[in-house]
Amino acid sequence: MAITPADIEQLTFSASKQGYDTEEVDAFLEELAGEVDAMLQKIMDLKSRLTASEQALDAARAQVAQLEAQGSSSEIVSVQASNVTIASERQISQALIAAQQTADRMVADARDSADKIKNDADQKAREVIRQALAEKQNELDEIDRLKASREDFRTQYKQLLQHFMDDAESVFPDQILSSTSGSAPRYDMPKVTETVDASATVYVPASDGALDDLD
Repeated sequence: MAITPADIEQLTFSASKQGYDTEEVDAFLEELAGEVDAMLQKIMDLKSRLTASEQALDAARAQVAQLEAQGSSSEIVSVQASNVTIASERQISQALIAAQQTADRMVADARDSADKIKNDADQKAREVIRQALAEKQNELDEIDRLKASREDFRTQYKQLLQHFMDDAESVFPDQILSSTSGSAPRYDMPKVTETVDASATVYVPASDGALDDLD
């Protein structure tokens, strides 16, 4: 399907993050549409000139036919007219070919530029998505690490509490730990015996085991 200047002017691209400047793209497409329109006008002008040349050729051929009917001198005129006609047709044909090639090249360049813009935008969009996924994965890894640290701390804390409980059971008597009265534990004072000598009254523990109970 042929591309017209109107198609180029109305061509739009979907916006993407970190893509090309849409105003610059629109300005380029507008300039390109103007160039293509000028080239098409030139082609139409050449076609008009070709039509006029064909009409002149028909008139020349009619004149040559008339001269041929008048005598032998008409052969020279016919050859000259034919040479002029062939040269004109060749020039017009070359001009049309050059104009068409220029128009085709401009359209191809426009397509290449549009494809490059789209590919660059797609590549940048993929890069943004890749970075976002990488950041999300890093956050998930950090969450997993924090969960593991929390579990390690919980385990160590439980072990520490169990260690304190084991130490308490080994230090305090069972009847003290099992008391449910809510009052402070009651310790019995060691028994003492009174001895009197000539100088003073001395209180002596009844046994050494009582001191051990206080430690």
